Amino acid sequence: MISVVIRDYSVKDSIEIIEIDREAFNTLSPSYDLYIYLTYGKDIIVAELNSKVVGYLVLMDLGREEKIMSIAVKKEYRRKGIGEMLLREAIRRVKSRGKERIILEVRVSNTPAINLYKKMGFYIIGRLNSYYSDGEDAFLMALDLRDRI
Repeated sequence: MISVVIRDYSVKDSIEIIEIDREAFNTLSPSYDLYIYLTYGKDIIVAELNSKVVGYLVLMDLGREEKIMSIAVKKEYRRKGIGEMLLREAIRRVKSRGKERIILEVRVSNTPAINLYKKMGFYIIGRLNSYYSDGEDAFLMALDLRDRI
């Protein structure tokens, strides 16, 4: 296992997070939502390796539940457990706040992410037709925290 530090977001991380977002989601510019998250300091967790941000996760409070708005890891650091570390920290935080569950959307074609989410206890609760701008469907997934230790 590589030595990754999972920590809170700092404004100095913005440029690296934007670069990871562009690479992960294959866009020329990051989403407007990401700028809002970074600007208003929503609950953002970063994975840092050798003083460099290699992944991030954004949470949004929805009352009794929280939503993972975005999670991404730099391509060269994928499949090294970093996404799982970010998810574990997010689950820990959300559970400590007394929330009932975590939800997220994922492309139906993103098998590696779906498998990771299932490994972490998420399950599919619905399918969102033409959810993404390119017309691809998304699975709506949830993790129930009420029964989790």
